[in-house]
Amino acid sequence: MAKIKIVDKHPDNVQWINSSSCGYSINKNVDVWRINVSSNLKSIDKLLSVLSLDEIDRANRFFHIRDKNRHIISHGAMRNILGRYLNQQPSLIEFKDGINKKPFIINKTGLHFNLSHSGDWILLAIANSDIGVDTELINYDFEYKDVMEGYFNYEEINFINEEKSAERFFLLWTRKEAQIKATGKGLDENIKLIPGLTGTHYINNDAITSYKNWVISSFSLSEQYIASVAANPLTDKIRFWDVDFQ
Repeated sequence: MAKIKIVDKHPDNVQWINSSSCGYSINKNVDVWRINVSSNLKSIDKLLSVLSLDEIDRANRFFHIRDKNRHIISHGAMRNILGRYLNQQPSLIEFKDGINKKPFIINKTGLHFNLSHSGDWILLAIANSDIGVDTELINYDFEYKDVMEGYFNYEEINFINEEKSAERFFLLWTRKEAQIKATGKGLDENIKLIPGLTGTHYINNDAITSYKNWVISSFSLSEQYIASVAANPLTDKIRFWDVDFQ
């Protein structure tokens, strides 16, 4: 049984850069894009116009208009941003579901992406290798103590209970979720084995069905939002982009 190395960390000096300066060339970097739902509502028709019939059908199934709008904005933004990297019309990009329904771009094996959303924010991570991203609204009313034992080990539970418990719960949650999404494993009983505490960890590869090493970087998305991205340790740097479609 092989061991893999997982590093959980907080990057220094996270700065969100205006998308106008992006060259849309990934190389060995990871590009993380944030899209605000509320500020892009006026562009919803523009973003809707690039969606596939299946994406439109899924949008129309949402009961709440806020969920429908977020779906349209997230998928429309994803198509527009990926189209820049691929030099392709956004509406012509074809996706297919892979393991545990993790989507990938058909015939474009060199570009990987992952999408996450929570509340009023959407995150899109892009890399030239497997990538996973998760963001969460820090919900202080969430009864996290009722679920901790199912998802966290003893040391992680103690860490959460020490102080700033809600913030720490969602920090560790995004780290585990980003790792799971990067490998396409899906949630199961092994989630306790996926390390969430800051530092370097060595675990059995079968815990996440991966022979690769990983670096999980956590950062603040905005006030009351935390996020993590799981990427290849050989990544040169993570670039943080701010986009507005208005």
